[in-house]
Amino acid sequence: MSFDGSAKDPMSKAVRDALLGFMAAMAEAQAETMKEAQAAGIALARSKGAYRGRKPSFSREQLDQVVALLGEGRGPAEVAKVAKVSRQTVYRIKENPGAAGRALAAWA
Repeated sequence: MSFDGSAKDPMSKAVRDALLGFMAAMAEAQAETMKEAQAAGIALARSKGAYRGRKPSFSREQLDQVVALLGEGRGPAEVAKVAKVSRQTVYRIKENPGAAGRALAAWA
């Protein structure tokens, strides 16, 4: 049996489709298992105090500058240019400045 995807008779098509469906299901099951294992590893690391999350892409000075500029009423795009951070970083800091400070403290 060749697996070139150009099956002519109905039985070959059915076998091909069944094999592809099985392989897709196995790949999905493996991905879910890996996600669960990763979540368990992160939970274990957090319980030991070793998990800090992703390293922030901004410094303490940039954080203070973003908070100050937002306090002046400037827009996110302008704040991002002045502080030399991404707009998404500005939005993230604007949404929860406390969490941004804690993330910096964890990596200090």
